[in-house]
Amino acid sequence: MKTEREKMVAGQFYIAADSELRHMRKTARQQMQVFNNELDGAKRSEILKTLFGKTGNRIYMDPNFYCDYGSNIHVGE
Repeated sequence: MKTEREKMVAGQFYIAADSELRHMRKTARQQMQVFNNELDGAKRSEILKTLFGKTGNRIYMDPNFYCDYGSNIHVGE
């Protein structure tokens, strides 16, 4: 049987109140709060590299940024 996260990634109906998904959202919110309050662009880039599923070597984004999980986001160069 698939986990709720596996269902979400597969594009199937899933229960967002699942404990694993709630934990992922909480972690993402904490990282976004740090990102949105960080003035240093290099530090913001490092935060995005940990938040996103995959990034290129160079990534730049201005705050304010919001997402649910972050791990589903893939950004190239």
